[in-house]
Amino acid sequence: MKELKKYFNIADKVQIEYYDKVGELRQYVSQVVDIHDGQQEEFIDVLIPMYKSMDVNIMQGSVLKLIVFKGDAIYEIRTIVYKKIFGSIPLLRLKAISEIIKKQRRDYYRLKIFREIEARLVIDPDEEKYGETFICNLQDISAGGLMFCTKKYFNVNDKMEFTLNLNGTKKVVQGVIVRRTLNESYRIPYSYGVQYINLNMADRNAISRFIFEEQRRLIKKGLI
Repeated sequence: MKELKKYFNIADKVQIEYYDKVGELRQYVSQVVDIHDGQQEEFIDVLIPMYKSMDVNIMQGSVLKLIVFKGDAIYEIRTIVYKKIFGSIPLLRLKAISEIIKKQRRDYYRLKIFREIEARLVIDPDEEKYGETFICNLQDISAGGLMFCTKKYFNVNDKMEFTLNLNGTKKVVQGVIVRRTLNESYRIPYSYGVQYINLNMADRNAISRFIFEEQRRLIKKGLI
């Protein structure tokens, strides 16, 4: 029993994630309109998400992950597009095809920060072979990883090296790409989620101190 009504409510904002035909992760925001309980099957109606003032064309039969944020927990469920409903409000009727999974929010606080950093692909760390250094945009950072965006295309599991400026102190860290997202609505199309690898405790603590100091600065300015 999936018990949709226990975790999803009408008017909840939800995140829709799915992979398109070329394997790019697509992410959209939608809203719950109705929930249908049944003995054997459960359905949830959500608004068809929009992009550039147009309905996103999600094909019938597509498998979507539906995510809702509640307090300090995240609930997600796999669904399939059962049918599209084109009434006064265009809807997707999603059929639940998995149990609901509860996840805790990130163990590490992620600081939203927008600045340019240097990066390069790690080709062979043993032989110290690297790709060309390039400038990318840091989007957020935590003691566990970071997110950056660029026009360059990389694969999940590629290893990267970054030069971070932590309030005047430079740190070189390495990480592995764990997620790639295509952002069609942005000038810079690719966002990458990175998890640090081989990060020593001193550098992790330095990143944590930097995040704490930035939080205090932003709080004083009334920005968070």
